[in-house]
Amino acid sequence: MKVIKTQSVPRNSSKISVEDVLAEFCFYFPQYRFSEARLMPIKRIRQMLKIARRERSKFYYEFTQIVAAPHTKKGMGYKKMLEKYAREIKL
Repeated sequence: MKVIKTQSVPRNSSKISVEDVLAEFCFYFPQYRFSEARLMPIKRIRQMLKIARRERSKFYYEFTQIVAAPHTKKGMGYKKMLEKYAREIKL
């Protein structure tokens, strides 16, 4: 009778350590020292990191629109961005 051996499932090596999460948190929020961040609840740290990443993504998205605006048809990119900023100023 033949014996069939199965392969082991590789472990997920892409897991981020708690120290890495805390270091990233301290990067985005320099007012916290690493020792202070260790005392904070991980749920709060992840929430703050999520918001910081989202805000940075918004910044880069807007920056990309600024770079691409001159290449739009008849400068419509500029007009749309100016209208958007005018609306935000009025708020």
